[in-house]
Amino acid sequence: MRTTSKEQHWLELITQCRSSGLTDRQWCIENGIPVSTFYYHVRTLRKKACAVPEAVDASAQKQEVVQIPLWETEQNPLDSIALPIPSVCLEMQGIRVEIHEQAGADVIRNTLLALRQLC
Repeated sequence: MRTTSKEQHWLELITQCRSSGLTDRQWCIENGIPVSTFYYHVRTLRKKACAVPEAVDASAQKQEVVQIPLWETEQNPLDSIALPIPSVCLEMQGIRVEIHEQAGADVIRNTLLALRQLC
């Protein structure tokens, strides 16, 4: 496939954008290019079977894992607490609902109403 100088220019711009680490929109704003014009050229080049780089996933860039220490010591204080055995245990379609005797009447009523609507 033979490209014109204009197509080559746009392929270079798209490649710069997609390797910048920015989203297409962010890059277009920073470079004064209308987003609609940018995508017009992406579509045009793809129709001509040009190898256009894929867009950066904006959600992947924003995700960050941060550890939040809940206790200052190495031992989890909940390890020494015995968890009560549930008074009622319902399993249905891979969902398990446990109701403990400490649950108030409102919690039990609302849980049962929600289950009735699901079934």
